[in-house]
Amino acid sequence: MEKPVNSNPDFEGVFGDKRIGKRAAQVLRKLTTGRSSSLREITEDESEQRSFYRLFNNESFSESGIIKSITARCSELSKGRHLLCIQDTTEFNFSAKQRRIKPESGLGTTSRNDILGFMLHSSLVVDADRSHALGYSFIKTWERAEATPEKQGRNYRDLPVKEKESYKWIEAARESKDLLKDASTITIVADRESDIYDLFGVAEKDRVHLLIRSNHDRQISGKLKLSTCLEALPVMHTYKLSIAGDIRKNTTKRVAEMGLKWSGVELLKPKSCKDEQLPDVQQIYVVEAIEQGRKNGIHWRILTTHQVTTSEQALQIIRWYKERWHIEQIHRLLKTDGFRIERSQLEQGWAIRKLTLLAMMASLRIMQMMLSYLDDNEQSIDEVFDKQEQKCLQMIGKKMEGETEKLKNPVKTNTLRWATWIIARMGGWKGYTSQRKPGPIVLQKGLAKFYNVYEGWLLFQDYN
Repeated sequence: MEKPVNSNPDFEGVFGDKRIGKRAAQVLRKLTTGRSSSLREITEDESEQRSFYRLFNNESFSESGIIKSITARCSELSKGRHLLCIQDTTEFNFSAKQRRIKPESGLGTTSRNDILGFMLHSSLVVDADRSHALGYSFIKTWERAEATPEKQGRNYRDLPVKEKESYKWIEAARESKDLLKDASTITIVADRESDIYDLFGVAEKDRVHLLIRSNHDRQISGKLKLSTCLEALPVMHTYKLSIAGDIRKNTTKRVAEMGLKWSGVELLKPKSCKDEQLPDVQQIYVVEAIEQGRKNGIHWRILTTHQVTTSEQALQIIRWYKERWHIEQIHRLLKTDGFRIERSQLEQGWAIRKLTLLAMMASLRIMQMMLSYLDDNEQSIDEVFDKQEQKCLQMIGKKMEGETEKLKNPVKTNTLRWATWIIARMGGWKGYTSQRKPGPIVLQKGLAKFYNVYEGWLLFQDYN
């Protein structure tokens, strides 16, 4: 039997300093229990607060070290699996605190020159067959300098791709390939911004695939545009897609009828691609899903190196692309609805970025619990909670169950869904089968309460 992977990052092993490792683990725990990015709010007293500030201002506690400790765990879980590496970029806005943040301390402009903040690009790793969130294969934070290439009088479009910000997609894919070398297959999944011809150079036959949403009406062989090729094809398959309502977008719940088309195509190398090692033609497949009978409805056009010759294969591409939802939820948890990173009271940009990296680990655990309720083939509890945490959950679980069968934990003990039921109940979820499944904020509240109980439980164990 294989030894279970530790559910927590090995800070001590990476930094080689027990004090840094112990303090980093404490901050991660406090982030989870405090549900806030404010060190004042999550610390118990002034002494602990000062020790946390010293940690984040300690150059030895580096971003690269934190990232290494987080991604190393994901590498251990990769063996023999087909993994989706889901890439995305988000940005953090600290303009409201501009006077408090020290200049040249790790913050700069973002997608808008008038916004003070930093950028975050990451690759979330999900088991393609089971939809289990395993960790991160790539994380990068950066700030833009005030003097952009355009302001310096340089033609940005003519720069080599390595000198462009868009190189993040290629860099993340390459580093993920190296980190997850024991995986059977890797599929890079990304949205429109990643539609760069250079990215196809990362693909490896039968091992590394791409699945990206099309952003450009690219030239293909036969002197055709991609759109022209697809317009000439009939709808080959239809299916129903349930669309959840969104109050923020003023949309209501509905069932959409989707039409599928697919074809193999040869992408022609654009003049903007400066990499002479890339071939002039890329053999790929395109899958298009269009909502039928609705103006301005759902329209996905996806480019992939996976073979697509049947409706089952086309639907699989759509399902894998929809897994992007996971990384969007991670970003949501980092911001207003979760750890509220943008409200951090830290005055150094570098410290805020380190804090964000720790919050990413806490957000991952919440995502893992959410996914356990979406699939019967759930993730191993050992990948999320260690043995001590599981013992504490057993004690709490007995107290959380009600007198009637309806209020008893309906799932097998010591499984991730069993643990999620307990955490959700602690977060205010009633536990009725007729009730909606627990969402990320409920689970975050429950996880915070659990770790408060857990710390007391550990003290009790030490005295007995």
